[in-house]
Amino acid sequence: MMTNSKVGTGFSDMTTYSPLFFTFEIISLIFKKSKTPTVFEKSSAIDIIPLMGCLTLYLLLALIFLLPLLFAEMITGAFVLLGFSPGAAFIMLLAVLIGSGINIPIKTWYEDYDYIPPNSYFQSLISGLIAKPHKKILAINLGGAIIPTLISLWQIKRLFTEFASSHPQGVAVFVFVFLLNTYVCNRTAKMVPYKGITIPAFIPPITVAIPTLLLAPDIAPIIAFPAGVLGVLLGADILHLNEIKNMPGPGGSIGGAGTFDGVFLSGIISVFLTG
Repeated sequence: MMTNSKVGTGFSDMTTYSPLFFTFEIISLIFKKSKTPTVFEKSSAIDIIPLMGCLTLYLLLALIFLLPLLFAEMITGAFVLLGFSPGAAFIMLLAVLIGSGINIPIKTWYEDYDYIPPNSYFQSLISGLIAKPHKKILAINLGGAIIPTLISLWQIKRLFTEFASSHPQGVAVFVFVFLLNTYVCNRTAKMVPYKGITIPAFIPPITVAIPTLLLAPDIAPIIAFPAGVLGVLLGADILHLNEIKNMPGPGGSIGGAGTFDGVFLSGIISVFLTG
């Protein structure tokens, strides 16, 4: 019998106990009523928890470094599916990332009431929207709206030229999916004061991907990107300009979240789903 032995704190110490002892230990874990820790509890508390804590920390650190790389890889892969070479896709990625910090004012409104300004004047400069009393600015983001729109126009041109003979239904499918996405985005978009227009992230890509894959699977990415980008741009942003004007705050920026804005992400995710 080993009733006088000291309970070990590691797995190597646990090997000295008989299978019968471990059977009673398992039963005690299930039916115990006291607070006295068992061998398994002591081992878990000292050995297993620190080990799991280290593994969790390593996984979190790995995710912190890998997620931006995976996101960049997804964007460049989507650009390649749209006809860009790998080098050109990387340049486009850099252009979108740099352009995400550039908001170009396109319209100014003057109101009779004050708004809640950003936390600091420096923050307002970073966002590209200079906060001034009784003034609202509508801007458009270079990386989140202008560049995706230019890419979309190029894809539409390819439907009329490059794919006109091999896939004559491409233009009709694009028009249908674009109008469908515009309607869905217009109905699901919500105005959030001091933040702007929000829309569930995966609604536009799914709305675009399903009919595109059914109607034109061979050229699905070429249709999905412009239908996703322009559908969100028109349905969620342009058709809600009056609400932006009346919304409390310093104004808004179309595509203002850059690479994380719904205009750009809807196109990228649509390509990813259809590619």
